[in-house]
Amino acid sequence: MTSTHTQSGLTGRALRGLSWNYLGTVGRIAATFISQIALARLLGPEQVGLFSYAMLTTNFLALVVEMGLQMALVQVPDLEDDAIAVACGRLLFVSTATALAVYVAADAIASLVFATPQAAPVLRAMAPTLVVGAATAAVTAVLSRDIEFKVIQLAGLGSYILGYLVVGVAAALLGMGVWSLVLAWHVQTVTACLAMYYYSPRSLKPGNPFRRLGVAHFGGVVMVTNMINWVIDSGPHVAIGRWLGAALLGQYTIANNLVKVPADHLVRNLQTVLFPLAARAQDNDAGLRRAYLTVLAGVGVVSFPLFTFVALMAEPIVLMLLGTHWLEAAAVLVPLSIAMIGHAVEALCGPILSGRGEPGAELRVKTATLIVMLLVLAFTANWSLAAVGWGVAGVYAFRWLWMNATVMKRLQIPLHAIGVALLGPSILSALCVVAVRLVDAAHAAVPQAASPVVQVLAASVVGVALIGAAVVGAPGVVLGQHLLALVDRLANQRPGFGRIPGFRRIAAFAARSRA
Repeated sequence: MTSTHTQSGLTGRALRGLSWNYLGTVGRIAATFISQIALARLLGPEQVGLFSYAMLTTNFLALVVEMGLQMALVQVPDLEDDAIAVACGRLLFVSTATALAVYVAADAIASLVFATPQAAPVLRAMAPTLVVGAATAAVTAVLSRDIEFKVIQLAGLGSYILGYLVVGVAAALLGMGVWSLVLAWHVQTVTACLAMYYYSPRSLKPGNPFRRLGVAHFGGVVMVTNMINWVIDSGPHVAIGRWLGAALLGQYTIANNLVKVPADHLVRNLQTVLFPLAARAQDNDAGLRRAYLTVLAGVGVVSFPLFTFVALMAEPIVLMLLGTHWLEAAAVLVPLSIAMIGHAVEALCGPILSGRGEPGAELRVKTATLIVMLLVLAFTANWSLAAVGWGVAGVYAFRWLWMNATVMKRLQIPLHAIGVALLGPSILSALCVVAVRLVDAAHAAVPQAASPVVQVLAASVVGVALIGAAVVGAPGVVLGQHLLALVDRLANQRPGFGRIPGFRRIAAFAARSRA
């Protein structure tokens, strides 16, 4: 009885957390998509590339400044107020010192690391974001411990709309160039941080940063892992920026953002729920095994067909959204879309391992992946943008295979269970291929070439129709037992979902399967 009650409680808390996470995600993806397209069209590849140099620098140093303390404060079973105070003091001390160092060394970083001296003023202007990021890490940890994802999501969504859609686009229209991106970033981060501090359930007054902090060792392992992840994910940007120039860096950045932003939002919300959930259920392998297979199937059902479609329709999508000035982004969008499938499913493994108190297992895999990525970049960065993209796709696939094998071993998941979880996503991906090929054949029969908008819309309609028919017609094959169990739970808890076309049939099938 106790085990069943514990599993039910974990699932219920996960569903409540996910409901707010994905509510915020829908708005965040829409806001990001609109602002990215608008700013890319207004600014062009060169300005986006200059801002990317600053973002690469501050994002990497933010991992050093944060010291893995955000995850460490969530993972520890009992968190005392003194530990929070010491952590806050340490975060503010280290971030302030690092921001001053970046401000002073901006010229050297721009010239020696990126071989682009004109990026120095942007680097200098972005230095204060390190302090804001450190403060945000502390309050996010406190809110995550209490599963207060409503506050986190609303703060993130509201601040992004204000920062990018309002301030950023307005500044770009006024001709501020790269400074419109800098201004948008500062408005967004400061607003989100202040909103979360206002609703923080615990005091975040900084204490003596030099006092002993029990979670520091765990945080150190997480920090090193995060830094390795950063090099794996952002190493291609650094290599392109240094050897291929700011314009191609801008092309790569926008292509990467088109697919990585939705991929990150898709899995980040699951990560924020899986990590504290795994930390609270470290002795409940059965529950974690079921949770992992459920989210693996769920992420696969979305990511496999979505990114397959984008890869097949890369050129029409780029022409439709960005115009001919960004056509080089289309070539690299193909491999990056495929890479996001591996990225999305791999991102589920880390929270499981770290939540169980085994960050070292993830660190070993990521260290090996880092070596592979550096070798790949050494070979591809002087070749072409597309070559870098295909190299990234291969490395991401390698990383997922190893990380998934590690989780399978820890949770005793048989190989056939992974195959069953990914069968439905693979079928949906194949249906996307069929949809695009049908539309291509129809266009070939028409004397006048169709516009990119017509191509994308036609392929989307056919793809959605085929996928919808497959999900409603064969839910047992496409969704699998774990997603069907989730559907059954949602149908019982949220009867209003029955108004969604096809959901009632799927829910009825799920109920029969459970019985």
